[in-house]
Amino acid sequence: MSACTIIEMPRGILQASEIDWGVTIDAYLMDAARVGDRYVAKVYSDLSGKGSDGMTVVTPPVKVQGERGGYTLLRSACGGDYYVVVSRLQEGKPHGA
Repeated sequence: MSACTIIEMPRGILQASEIDWGVTIDAYLMDAARVGDRYVAKVYSDLSGKGSDGMTVVTPPVKVQGERGGYTLLRSACGGDYYVVVSRLQEGKPHGA
């Protein structure tokens, strides 16, 4: 595979992006795992352009702002960024197990 391989947008990302969150969503997170006040996850639709779709990232410190449709809205501690957790890894279970 080349570096130019197209990554198909996961269905959950598409569904979460159809929700009116009332704020601009800076990125959608899949396979998210909470680590203290941050999340490690695969990022999609990153408005900053720093993360490409499917890339693993670490968020800045965040706080939960609410839930809709089974998705969780996070706000960065500085208040400037919003993220939506689309899916989470189960605690204590390795990915793919």
